[in-house]
Amino acid sequence: MTIIELLSWDAFGSGWFWALLLLQLLVNSSRVIGIPVDMLRTCDIDQIGPILKWRITRLVKLVEGLHVLVISVISSAICGILVLGFWYQIEVFAALCLLVLPEIAILRLGYRTAIKLRHDQVYSLNTIQLINGLHHKIQALGVVNLLLAGFLGYGYEVLL
Repeated sequence: MTIIELLSWDAFGSGWFWALLLLQLLVNSSRVIGIPVDMLRTCDIDQIGPILKWRITRLVKLVEGLHVLVISVISSAICGILVLGFWYQIEVFAALCLLVLPEIAILRLGYRTAIKLRHDQVYSLNTIQLINGLHHKIQALGVVNLLLAGFLGYGYEVLL
């Protein structure tokens, strides 16, 4: 078996796609704003406070520091992938959408939460509850993404 045969264009029937999708779900559900979830479950504010402040500052600087040209290129690439995947029904681009779009949605959700928490000087139980709510949203997004991949995979493999 050659490498070309191993990297099949049949995205939804490929084990590589499903492995990447499950790896993405595992990584996204194990960390929230870069902090391990089990560390957030302890609710020890003294331990989490400095780490949380550093991660929030870093995320806000990353997103606000992006140049307009970078945002334009990324937006154009995503629109191109969406059009090729769902308008022209090219399977590999539809699969790529299911790998890229959740990451952008998670970045957006994390950024909104970081903006809410940016000016807090003292973190409380309310902060932990807000971050746990973000974790539940990320998990729900991952499950919806996995179900959508299953439905699209079924559609591409059986119906088309």
